[in-house]
Formats: sequence, structure tokens, C-alpha cells
Amino acid sequence: MHTHSKQLLALALGCGLMFPTLGAAHDDHAIAVPQFARSGQQMTTAATGFLNSLSEEQRSAAVFEFVNDADRTHWSNAPVSSVERIGLPISRLTLAQRGLLHQLLVSSTSSQGYHKIWAAVRGDEALKAEGENLPLESAKFVDKNNHLGAVNYWLAFFGDPSTESSWGYMLTGHHLGANFTVVDGKATFVPMFYGSDPAVISTGAQAGHVFLPQERNRGYELLSSLSADQRRIAVVADKVVFNKFGAVEFAGPGTNDRVVEQRGIKAADLTQEQRSLMWALVKEFVGNSDFDVAADHLAKIKHDGMENLRFMWMGPTDGSEQIFYRVSGPSILIDFVDQRTGFDWNTHPHVIVRDPSNDYGADWLQRHISESH
Repeated sequence: MHTHSKQLLALALGCGLMFPTLGAAHDDHAIAVPQFARSGQQMTTAATGFLNSLSEEQRSAAVFEFVNDADRTHWSNAPVSSVERIGLPISRLTLAQRGLLHQLLVSSTSSQGYHKIWAAVRGDEALKAEGENLPLESAKFVDKNNHLGAVNYWLAFFGDPSTESSWGYMLTGHHLGANFTVVDGKATFVPMFYGSDPAVISTGAQAGHVFLPQERNRGYELLSSLSADQRRIAVVADKVVFNKFGAVEFAGPGTNDRVVEQRGIKAADLTQEQRSLMWALVKEFVGNSDFDVAADHLAKIKHDGMENLRFMWMGPTDGSEQIFYRVSGPSILIDFVDQRTGFDWNTHPHVIVRDPSNDYGADWLQRHISESH
């Protein structure tokens, strides 16, 4: 072995001793990192700092009991002109408090997750500006446009992170339903809904900017790799069925208890290369969470069996719009759809990531209750 190669090997081994390999350490798939670096701990610290910055009036509006599942699981991706929100709107936060909100989001996500969440907000700002330059002939259009933009996103907390071991928060508004839950130090980021309208900025200095660059691509890459026989299994319809709320199949708000029909092609019937593309797709969405939460969730999906994942497609297969795809398994549900219904001005993406076995930390909460009593 060359001296240079030996030096690299020694360095790699040394790094391996200094930084343990991330991997499932026990049944909960916890990875071996210091407690202070875990997302649940960082979220608790950031949330406590944010809540301590609120006035008594603000805190009264923003904080609810954790046990109130009716509120904790009630969110929407519609504009606030269509569906009222609970909590505290960004419009009522000071500049310093808005900075603390962003620190909380950073503690709860990876870099890509943070930017995707805020892409929904920035996209809404772009949509509002676009609307202001349109002849809004309908009163409903005018009302919708007045309720767009960053100030119309609402933040609600459930439980007190400084005193309770189970707590959570949500940030919701047009094209966003970000839900985070912490139970006994473990954090989850599901369900997470995000989208962007417009999908691409088409005018001005930022023309060409894509808000969610890979969500659609990952699905098309996997579809494109399938043989004709495989496509006959994966593609279940040549058109997506929509109603006034969106794609009928989409597992959006209010579908917590919906039983998802297992359709499409199983990972067991894919080649190794195709499974690699499916895994890249899964990581694109699970990777929105912070590194330890993502590693735990991916380990859980593998533990459940990669062969149990399914890929389902509806709509055109030629790269055009109005498509829907889903990846589903015991502990993952990913839906992507091109949305354009009702008063939508553009075709734009809607995305949701769920864990059917642990949405809102439900499985952890059941175990917490069982162990406590």
C-alpha cells in the first residue's frame, strides 16, 4: 500500500473512532450522538426561548393544552381567507420574535427542510405580488390575495416545552402544514405538508428560480426507469381525479385515519438500480427533518422491510403536468401532486409526508402512557 493511501486509511480509521457511525442503537432506532445535539433537545431549547419572549397576551393566544388532539391535529393548507387558524399569526410577532421563530424552525429541520418550509411562505409572497398585478375582477380573488403573504402564517404550541415531556407545535398557512412533536426527547416531523405557488418564478431578477426542485424529479426518475411490464403495475390511472379541494387521493389535512389502499408496484419487484432510485426519493422527503430524526426514520423504514414499499403513479407519463405519485409503506407515506383547481392561478406542487405508524408521535405517546401508568 502506498504511503499516501496508508495515511488516508489511518485518517479514516481515526475519524471513525472520533465520530461513531450513525446507526440503529436500539428498538427506537436512536443514533449515538450527544443529547444536546439531538433535534428534540434543540427544539425544546429553541421553543422555550421563543415562548419566553412572548407577552402574556401573545402566550395566551399561542399555547394550548397538549392533550387537545382536536386542535393539535387540525391544520389546513388553504389560504386563511378560506380556513381560520388557531394560534398567533406572524403579523403579531416583533422582529426579534420572528428571528426566534426561525431559530425554532432551524432546530427542527435540516437545511433543505428549513428552506422548503420557507419556500411555501416565499412562494406565497410571490403569488401575492403576482395577484396585485392582475385585474382581480372577482371579490373572492381580491379577498384571497389580501390573505396571502408571510404575515398570514400562524404558529401554535401544544404543551409547555419547559415543563412537559410531551409537546409540539405547528406552523400553518397557505401551502404549509408543518407539524412537529417531541415525546420524551424523541422528535418527529410528520405530518408535513408543503407546496409552492408559483412553482417557478417567471419574472424579474429571480426569474427561473425553482421552489421545490427535486420533488417532481425524483418521481419521474423512478417512473422512467420502469419497464413496460412494470409500468402496467405502477401506473393505476391515466388521469388524476380532482375535486374542488384538490386530488381526491391526496392524503392531506383531515385524512389522519384514512386507510391507504396499497396499489402500485412493490419494491420487491424492482431491480437493485430501481430500488436505489426509490430510496433516493424516500430520502428526499425524510431528509427534510434534522439529521438524527431522518436517520431514525430511515432506519425504521428499513426495519419494516424495503420490499414492503410501493410506488404508485397516476396521470401522464410523458413529463407533462397534472400528475400524482405515491410511495407507501408501514412507516412512510409520500404523496406528490400537480395542483390546479378552483381559483389556482398556476399549476403548482403539493406534497405531504406522513408516518402511518407514528403521525404526531401517536405511537410514542401510547407507549409513554402505558409506561407511566
